[in-house]
Amino acid sequence: MRQGRIEFALVRHGESEGNLGGRVLGGQMTPDLTARGRTQARAAARELAVWGADALWSSDMVRARRTAGQIALRTGLPVRSTGLLREQNHGRLDGAEPGSLVAEATPPGLDVTEVRWGGGESVVDVYARLRVFCGQIVAGAHSRIIVVGHSDMGCCFVSMLAGLGHRRVRWDRLRHGQVVYLSWVPGQQLPV
Repeated sequence: MRQGRIEFALVRHGESEGNLGGRVLGGQMTPDLTARGRTQARAAARELAVWGADALWSSDMVRARRTAGQIALRTGLPVRSTGLLREQNHGRLDGAEPGSLVAEATPPGLDVTEVRWGGGESVVDVYARLRVFCGQIVAGAHSRIIVVGHSDMGCCFVSMLAGLGHRRVRWDRLRHGQVVYLSWVPGQQLPV
């Protein structure tokens, strides 16, 4: 088992065209950054240029990859894309306008985080993906890693590294382009 602390700089992608109007973006792959989103990505890149990262990972969704591209220009690091860092997929609810959403009851015996709303992913599913990602990081030789991701995925990542299980996610959403610094000791078990 790898020894030593791993430091992460978690970045939420810049504002995307899909974020306009408050739509449920979720698993939509293609919305690109707006002009404002590109400015936010460049600001994050300037901040991270002096952090001293040795790896740059990104969700493979366009909005995250474009943000990571700006960071790569400033840091000189290659972007490693992975589907493990994607936003939570909400199935048929992805792309929905806020006014079109209808409240649904949580099925008996389940926590809201255990339901695959819209036929997409549950928070439990997102945690499972993030644990696989952390396992890949442990297998590597990097200790300061930039991770470019998304809002709900970011809340799950922050909460998981803090030792909080899926029922205790801190839903403190990151702003577009915001950078949050985290650390994790690989020997510490990640919660489910």
